[in-house]
Amino acid sequence: MKLNNVQKVLLAIYLPLTLAILLFDHIYTGVDLVNYLKYIVILTLCITALSIKKEKPEQKWMAASFLFIVFADIFLIFGANLAKLINPDSFGLNQIPFGPLGFLLAYLCLIAAFQKNFKLGRADVITATLITVICAVFLVSLLPYINGILLTGLLIFGIVLGYMVWTAICTVFRGYYKKSLAYIISLSASLMFICDLGVAFSNIHPAFAGHFVPWMQNVIWGSYVSGWMLLVFVISDDSHSRK
Repeated sequence: MKLNNVQKVLLAIYLPLTLAILLFDHIYTGVDLVNYLKYIVILTLCITALSIKKEKPEQKWMAASFLFIVFADIFLIFGANLAKLINPDSFGLNQIPFGPLGFLLAYLCLIAAFQKNFKLGRADVITATLITVICAVFLVSLLPYINGILLTGLLIFGIVLGYMVWTAICTVFRGYYKKSLAYIISLSASLMFICDLGVAFSNIHPAFAGHFVPWMQNVIWGSYVSGWMLLVFVISDDSHSRK
C-alpha cells in the first residue's frame, strides 16, 4: 500500500505524540497539562478528518464520528474540573453519561460506514462468535461490581461497541473496501474496542477504580489515539474502495 502525503504526515506526527502521552502519564501522573495534550491530540485528529476532501458517503460517516468523540472527551477528560467550576458540591459532570453517549453516537456513524456489502458468511459468523465470547467474559468479570441502571447502560454500550468492531473486521471479507484498507479498518476498530474494555475496567473494577494505574492508562490511551489516527488514515486514502 503506497502512502499519500496526508498518511505520511499522520504517522510522523501522531505516533510520536502517542508515545509522549504514554510517557507523560508515568512522569506527570494526574497533571492537568497532560489531559490538555490528550484533548489537543484528539481535537487535531478531528480537524484533520473534517478537512480532508471526501467523495464517498462512508468517508463522511467516518469524519462525523470525530465530532461526537470530541464532544464526549470534554466530559470524560474534563468532567470533574468543569463540575468544580460550576458547583464544587455538584454530583459531577463526569458522572452524567454525555461521554458514553458521545461515543455511542460515534460508533453508530462507524457502523453506517462499515456496513457496505453486508452479508453473513462463515467468516462473519465466526468473528461474531469470538467477539461475543470476549464481551461476555469481560461482562461476567465486572458483574459483581455493577447493578441497575449502570448494568443496562453497559449492556447497550457493549452491544453497539461489539457490533461496530464486528462489522469493521468483516470489511475484510465483504469486498467493498480494498484489502489493505479493510485490514486498517479492522485494526482501527479493534484498538477502539481494546480502549473501551480498558475504560470499563478502570472505572468499575475495584483493582483500578478510584486510583491512577499508569499501565492501564497506557493501554487505554495507546489504543485510543492509535485507533482514531488509523481512522483518519482510512478517510484520507486516495482510492477508498473498489467501487
